[in-house]
Amino acid sequence: MSEGLRLRMEFRGPELPLVRALLEEASLRARLPASARGAFLQAAVEIATDAATRGADPQVVELRVEEGELLCEVGYGGAVPPPDRAEGHGAELAESLIAGIGAPARIDVRDTPHGTTVTLSAPLPAPLSAPSPGPVPALSPGPVRTPPATAPPAR
Repeated sequence: MSEGLRLRMEFRGPELPLVRALLEEASLRARLPASARGAFLQAAVEIATDAATRGADPQVVELRVEEGELLCEVGYGGAVPPPDRAEGHGAELAESLIAGIGAPARIDVRDTPHGTTVTLSAPLPAPLSAPSPGPVPALSPGPVRTPPATAPPAR
């Protein structure tokens, strides 16, 4: 699987179903295992929903492959709410979903000069290696036997 950008989209709240569909298609094409795909997608949608609810329009979602990982980055204008002021359960749910994928998966939240960026990551399987072009086994030149034809009984 080649590395690089798979999806980049600016979105607003009404476009969340499209964001989910495009993330699902891109993660499938990136070969994210089915065992991790559902949790990864739901976590990404939770973060995107939080972004659409709290952030200034438009929000941005990017999906890319880097160094054997699938990364989903959601950026939006606005700061992470302080710990004593929860404004939704999206981040908590996303953390729980990512933790369920396993140790290599992770979530990173950081403030930037332009707002907040949340990055989800999950490992991708190693690329399939091409089989070595070894010798092709020869077909046996022996006779082909077919059962004798039988005529139906006379009436």
